[in-house]
Amino acid sequence: MSKSREGYQASKKEYWAYCIFFLGQNLLWGFAGYIETFLTDIGIAAATAAAILIVPKLWDAINDVLFGYIVDRHSFKNGQKYIPWVRAGISALGITTVALFAIPESMSSTGKVVWFLIAYILFDIAYTIQDTPVFALTTVMTSNVTERTSIIAGGKLWAMIGGTVATVLIPTIRPRLGWLTSCIVFVVVSVILMIPLLFTAKERHANVTAAEDNPTFKEMMVYLKNNKYLIVALIAMLLLGLSSVEQKMAIYMGRICLGREDMATIIAGGVALSVILVSALVPVLSKKWDKFNVLCVGLAFAVVMDVVSFFVGYGSVVSTLIFVMLKCTGLGFWQVIIYMLIADTVEYGTYKSATRAAGITFSLQCFVAKLKNAMIGSIVLFSLSTIGFVEGENAVQPEGVADGVWKLFNLLPAVGFTIALVILVFFFKLRTGDVQKMSEYNNGEITKEEAEKVLEKRFGKAASSDKEN
Repeated sequence: MSKSREGYQASKKEYWAYCIFFLGQNLLWGFAGYIETFLTDIGIAAATAAAILIVPKLWDAINDVLFGYIVDRHSFKNGQKYIPWVRAGISALGITTVALFAIPESMSSTGKVVWFLIAYILFDIAYTIQDTPVFALTTVMTSNVTERTSIIAGGKLWAMIGGTVATVLIPTIRPRLGWLTSCIVFVVVSVILMIPLLFTAKERHANVTAAEDNPTFKEMMVYLKNNKYLIVALIAMLLLGLSSVEQKMAIYMGRICLGREDMATIIAGGVALSVILVSALVPVLSKKWDKFNVLCVGLAFAVVMDVVSFFVGYGSVVSTLIFVMLKCTGLGFWQVIIYMLIADTVEYGTYKSATRAAGITFSLQCFVAKLKNAMIGSIVLFSLSTIGFVEGENAVQPEGVADGVWKLFNLLPAVGFTIALVILVFFFKLRTGDVQKMSEYNNGEITKEEAEKVLEKRFGKAASSDKEN
């Protein structure tokens, strides 16, 4: 690579197509997030539903990493690595999502379980096919780390808008249209919103990182071995995801604590408003302070609000809504910034190993994202089963269940966020300025000597590569 190569940047059209893609994707994902409620509504016991949600993750452990390997090893004839996969994944994701919610209520319990497992595994594969490449796409749209941060932040902001709009609308729409018809409506809208990215986004990978294309399996393993910060970020992401039970429990909060299912819309609306406002602030705050510090302060504030909210209680709808909004600021911070940190680890891994393996990186991110979503549903369902929760859409809950739901709603996030915060503070050392230097070196814009002058003290020497020639 030429050492004098200039950086490369994305257009405004690409930025907005990327954002709208995630709006559509997460309208669909938000609907799929109600699968636990759907399973209990069609008569599957909570403990059984929790167990079968875990089973597909055994396949996921192979599926995501294998697909990441395929993405890194394969380039299409037109020079693209990522967009063709996204194209194939969009239609497959729509079809498999409908299949998930088409389980007949009259079917036997065994038949329902078998149907669900097959549909969920296919859904999982479809999600991987488009999700891993669309995140990796950011690493070849621009070489500027600050701009990449803005693109990821925009995508995550609109992802949260999509997810929270789904969360707000579903408790109102679903009782009127039913599960299957509601699902079809959401799928159609989602696919329409995702399509523009296919015609707008440009991959500049072939012109900038051609020497790093199609790494061997051994090179990928070296990349992972030398990328300790990727592992730290993924662990933190899993802990934060498993602790963010508010959206999963909104419908139970409405039904059980506040007495009406449509009150879940109020809870979900509070979560949505808080998360969207914080997500919109993250790019602004990240320009003034390092995004890592913004994340840590946000998580600490959320922990304090979780504890305060627990002691205030749910007796007043107004106070409940206020504290839901305050405690859920943490979701806005981590759901945007953790993805930025993972993108940063691509540059660190490349710097340390001379191999760019964005496919593997984002396939692991995809795996953790799906794992946390499957596990959080199981955690919520198992937790509900321990406090006496009775399954069934119109079931009358025993005394004490409402207090148990409130405790789970507040204290699970407090504990999980605290552990994740400690791990990040002590073990994640990448900062934006460091990553920009790594990006410049990885793209051949500066020499190894120039990079190590800034980075060697904290991160060691750069791996030898053809950039030095």
